[in-house]
Amino acid sequence: MDEEIIEEFNERFATVEEALNYIANSQAKSEFIHKRDITEHKKQMAEIGRLQESTQRHLDHITKVLRFNIEEYEFQEHKITEAGKILTRKRKK
Repeated sequence: MDEEIIEEFNERFATVEEALNYIANSQAKSEFIHKRDITEHKKQMAEIGRLQESTQRHLDHITKVLRFNIEEYEFQEHKITEAGKILTRKRKK
C-alpha cells in the first residue's frame, strides 16, 4: 500500500516543490473557504436576529391591540351592566 501512495505521488508531482505548492494552495483554499463560511454564518445570524426583533415588535403590537380590545370590552360590559341595573330599578318603581 505504501508503494501505491509513493507511486501516485510520483505520478502527480515531479518535484517536492510542486507537492509543497499544492499543499500550500490547498491550505490557502481551505482557509479562504473557512473565512467565507464564517462570514456567511455571521450574515445568517444577523438576519435571524433582525427577524427575531421584527417578530417581537409584531407580537408586542398584537398584545397591545388585544389588551386594548379586552379593556374596551370590559368597559363596555361594565357600562351595559350599570345601564341594566338602572333600568331594572326604574321598572321596579
